[in-house]
Amino acid sequence: MKIILSILFINFSILSYCQEHAKDSIYNAVDLDVKPDFPGGIEKFMKFMVKNYHVPEVSNFKGKVISEFVIEKDGAISEIEIIQDPGYGSGEECIRVLKMSPKWNPGKKNGSTVRTKYNFPLIIQSSE
Repeated sequence: MKIILSILFINFSILSYCQEHAKDSIYNAVDLDVKPDFPGGIEKFMKFMVKNYHVPEVSNFKGKVISEFVIEKDGAISEIEIIQDPGYGSGEECIRVLKMSPKWNPGKKNGSTVRTKYNFPLIIQSSE
């Protein structure tokens, strides 16, 4: 009896872990019914980034910062990573500005709010 009870307990523990892990899964936006959106749309997000981003003070600087982050169920941004960084502190600046972001409207799958992985390219060009 103890052996069967132990096996049942182990199976229940694994099942509970899998269900909890599934609740916290991170989805790609293409797999969602409703994609996450910045309040006012992506154009507003671009304006937010441009307004708050400080371009490196390097003559004729051009580059692209590609960031990847998670939009949480509550709309907050987390797990920010820089995938491509042209240097001169541009990646760190992108992270700084993303941390300032207002909450997004989160993505949904099957009627439930889910965590979503999001990629964002930021093209930078100094005005000099």
